[in-house]
Formats: sequence, C-alpha cells, structure tokens
Amino acid sequence: MEGKIIVYTGRGEGKTSAAIGHAIRMAGHNKKAVIIHFMKGRKTIGEYTFLKGNKSVTVHRIDIYLEGPPFFLLGKNQYKAHRSKAKEGMELARRIALEKECDLLILDEILYAIKYGLIEENELISLLKKIGSMHVILTGRYCSEKILKMADLVSRVVGVKHYYNKKKKTVRGLDY
Repeated sequence: MEGKIIVYTGRGEGKTSAAIGHAIRMAGHNKKAVIIHFMKGRKTIGEYTFLKGNKSVTVHRIDIYLEGPPFFLLGKNQYKAHRSKAKEGMELARRIALEKECDLLILDEILYAIKYGLIEENELISLLKKIGSMHVILTGRYCSEKILKMADLVSRVVGVKHYYNKKKKTVRGLDY
C-alpha cells in the first residue's frame, strides 16, 4: 500500500489537534506514530507533557519530539536558533522515514517552517517522495501549491471567531 500524504492548513485553530487525533487512531490499531513539532520547544505544551510522560502512551507506540527552541520566532535574533532546530527536525524525519520506524509521521508546523525559510521546500518534497507505505501528516498555516498537489487529503481550517483576538490571551489546555 502506498502511504498517504495528509495536509492540515489554514488560519483556523485545530490543525495540530487533528493530526494528534490520527496518532491516537493509529495507536488504537497497534501501529506506531511519531510526532515531530517544528518551531515548538516549550516542554509545557499539553500534548507534549501528556505523550512524553504517559507510560501507557509509550505502550501504544506514540513518540513525540520538540524541534524548536522554547521561544517564538519574533525576529532576526531568534531566527538562527529556530533554523538550527528545524534542521535537526528534518534530519530526524529523514532518518525515521528512511528506516521505516513508524506507520504515521506527523510533521507539525513544518509548513510554517518552510514559509519562514527555516527549511527548504525541496527538502520536504524529496522526503515525501521516499515515504513508501508510511503515512505523513503536514500541518501549518501556509501550504504551497506543489505540496497541495502531492497531497492525498487536504483540509483547510478556517478561523471564524477566536477569543484570543479579543483579549490577546491564550488558555492553558485549549491553546497549548
């Protein structure tokens, strides 16, 4: 069977949550999922603390990695650290894909990493051409036409209303 490429993109909320839902579904079928978060490095995000610290999840075969520094990319001062971690994340993704270490590889926020020049789009396209029977999910707000054409399933998440726009505050457990 040929692996599927799934893309969750758009400005709305829920792309990462949808991808993690697929990881849980895979685990429910005793298949292995690997989640690599690009541009995220805070060990306090809910999905990371749950999946990394929950021994029952390890039994269910979900691995999770943070491949971003513990701060947002807000300007040139943070760019070098973000680029370095993104490169490490791509190396990890390549190794996992080439060694067929999982059934599902989630590259969370990789489309953002490409948009901001942390990773070259051609690096990702080259990786996607080598997935074989492994499934891959890509998330992020911005997705190029090339990647959209390669994808087997694309969902655009549209934001209609968000409480953050009003008070500029995130909610622990809902947003991170």
